[in-house]
Amino acid sequence: MRAAGVDLKVWHATAADLAVIDVGSWFDPRFSDQRVPTLRQVLDLLKGKAGVVIELKYYGHEQELEQRVVDVVEAAGMAAEVSVMSLKGAGVARTRALRPAWRVGVLSTVSAGDLTRLDVDFLALNGAAATPSMIRNAHKKGMDVYVWTVNDPIRMSVMMSRGVDGIITDEPARARSVVLAREELGPFGRLLVWIGGETGLLRVPTSDSIADDA
Repeated sequence: MRAAGVDLKVWHATAADLAVIDVGSWFDPRFSDQRVPTLRQVLDLLKGKAGVVIELKYYGHEQELEQRVVDVVEAAGMAAEVSVMSLKGAGVARTRALRPAWRVGVLSTVSAGDLTRLDVDFLALNGAAATPSMIRNAHKKGMDVYVWTVNDPIRMSVMMSRGVDGIITDEPARARSVVLAREELGPFGRLLVWIGGETGLLRVPTSDSIADDA
């Protein structure tokens, strides 16, 4: 609906319906041939090339969602390359029960109690919740911490200095540039960027040069 401007909810659609919907032109006319992929198509495309984080989304129309995702992942031979997360803790728990060895995590939009008490492998937190103390506590429990959605380079560097294990971003190339820039800065330079970012003394400029930002 958002990408194609089509008033069609996915639970009312068939595979044939989705196969003709243009979801690429909003970005650039060159991508007018792009369609909504199935989970299996995504897994086949990325097998052996990248890990995949699957977010389970619940809108009241799902039917055995966790089991069906498990079936697709295993049929694609991607179980070792997949992590599963969701805002819905019960869905994460059901996935854990189905496949105890799989890597699962909770996606959180607000601070709601002690998330480190959950039986999960990682937490995906918004920037406000990914405090240094939260990150330390999660690490003590053996959990990784990812932060979302971070798109500006200064904020990326701040979160890296706080010790997050990964950044969820719309700008992966920018994040990679920040990683490389931080290596060139060295410990003292990274400390200065961290302090400046935490205090607001450093702000994202209108230009998009990552090296200059650093």
